[in-house]
Amino acid sequence: MAAQPPHGDGGRISLEVLDAECILIRNLLTVDEQVQLVEYIQLHDKTPSNLPRAMVPAPKTLQIGEGETPSQRNYTFGEKTIVNYTVEKATEVLREHGLHVIHGSDVCRPCSSLGMAVIRYEAPDGRFPPHVDHCSEDSFVFLSSLGRTANFMVKGPSMLEPRNFKFFSGDLLVFNASTRAKLLHGVMGIDESANEAGELLASRFPVFQQHRYGAQCRVYYLDDTATSAATTG
Repeated sequence: MAAQPPHGDGGRISLEVLDAECILIRNLLTVDEQVQLVEYIQLHDKTPSNLPRAMVPAPKTLQIGEGETPSQRNYTFGEKTIVNYTVEKATEVLREHGLHVIHGSDVCRPCSSLGMAVIRYEAPDGRFPPHVDHCSEDSFVFLSSLGRTANFMVKGPSMLEPRNFKFFSGDLLVFNASTRAKLLHGVMGIDESANEAGELLASRFPVFQQHRYGAQCRVYYLDDTATSAATTG
């Protein structure tokens, strides 16, 4: 099994603009921060664990929410959680690099609310078909990857060809989730290997020995507070 680059802990944070409204932040979360996020997810996860295993398991949305939104947990601006911290750290990194204004929208400004959903993928066949989110204009997704490495694809309106890349544990993707942005994206598969951070997670949380979590934080600004049914990778 080929070793993967040591992204996710001690590595330098770097940014890559994949499209006008899609930015990849490498090494955003340290291993300690990833551990905190996983512990938080597991604390709130009420997904049944006694269901029979399918021959080819489909991606599973974890039940981390409450009430009428079991697949999404909601937060307010300024709330002291690892989820809020992840978004705040990402927006600060974007601001430091002068990339926080995306299509005229400043993602560093106070949000009205945010919600997190988590999808679990099994290696190697976990996939999410390419799709476009259909949220209102002022909605952004902050998508972090945990565990096994995902093979991710994006294609924005200005891109001639799709961009396929390794989405390592500790990386985060920021993109406009509106219909207008037309950002096609999907999970094409999950590696059975991981980077150093992913392997460290697997040593502490056995689920990551064969799985990857996509932790999607959907941020709403101004009056865009309606819960979206859209999911991503």
